[in-house]
Amino acid sequence: MKNLKSHYKIFFSVLIIFISLVILANLNFGDDQKIIWGATFSKKQCQELGLDWQKVYGKILDEMNFKVLRIPVYWDEVEKAEGKYDFSDYDWIINKAQEKNVEIVPVFGRRVPRWPECHVPKIYKNYSEIELQNRILILLENEVNHFKNYKNIKKWQISNEPFVNFFGQCPPADNNLVEREIKLVKSLSSKPIVITESGELSTWLPGAKLTDILGFSMYRQTWNKKWGYFYYPLLPAYYYFKAQLIKKVTNVKEVINTELQVEPWTKSNELKNMDLFDQFYSMDLQQVKTNIDFARKSGINEIYLWGVEWWYWLKEKQNHPEFWEYGKTLINAGI
Repeated sequence: MKNLKSHYKIFFSVLIIFISLVILANLNFGDDQKIIWGATFSKKQCQELGLDWQKVYGKILDEMNFKVLRIPVYWDEVEKAEGKYDFSDYDWIINKAQEKNVEIVPVFGRRVPRWPECHVPKIYKNYSEIELQNRILILLENEVNHFKNYKNIKKWQISNEPFVNFFGQCPPADNNLVEREIKLVKSLSSKPIVITESGELSTWLPGAKLTDILGFSMYRQTWNKKWGYFYYPLLPAYYYFKAQLIKKVTNVKEVINTELQVEPWTKSNELKNMDLFDQFYSMDLQQVKTNIDFARKSGINEIYLWGVEWWYWLKEKQNHPEFWEYGKTLINAGI
């Protein structure tokens, strides 16, 4: 009889946990009317996919209704000769966005979005890490001073996931460097600073302790050599409660989703060489819709899509316009 009661207790405990998870999975912490939708746009990703980056950017501005665009500023593009900076492409990007009343979040420094993450100019390939860090600070000073008067830049992102050691061809994370970068930028501009963290594989505390605004990535399915494809068994509530906790235990004013996955995770870091079957296995149109709905429910009110260049590549190069067309309808309807 005692064993039977024990089994009943276990059964009902499991049942309660299961019901609680189902309820949490279906809770919507967000308010669609208050969400600011944006996207990351990468010149290098367009070039990697064989696209005219200016054309793609123009189409995004003309056909989508994003309120914010996050723009990686690649060090190896803007400083090809030591101490000589050419920001003309990025001036063009920001001015075009300003014409459409679109906010720009530039990403500065050595580590910025897209593989290999760290984009060091060839002229510095023989520099030591100490020498490189000094050059990074000089780069940051020039970037902030050049762009700080743009009215549609309201915040800066410094580095991208600077405390991540498991992804990218970069030196080990260096808390001291990040602190020096933030101190420098704050001395040059009063605009708030964004630091980003992995949404799933970080406590968010290292970045949150240092920044005004915390950004995080949201990935639903990834791939690695050990496990193959891996689907994160997380609920929107995970991000909601994590964000609330971070705001209580640190001085972070806002938590935003800077990278919502709407493109497949690649096996070789080269999307264009990945079979379409594998691409759609990881990220078909239904998964895009599911990811966007998932993000909506997380209670985060500023969300940037990651993969709109891929949508355009599918349309122009692979005869699959449905992703782009869905995106146009979705964004223009306010999502």
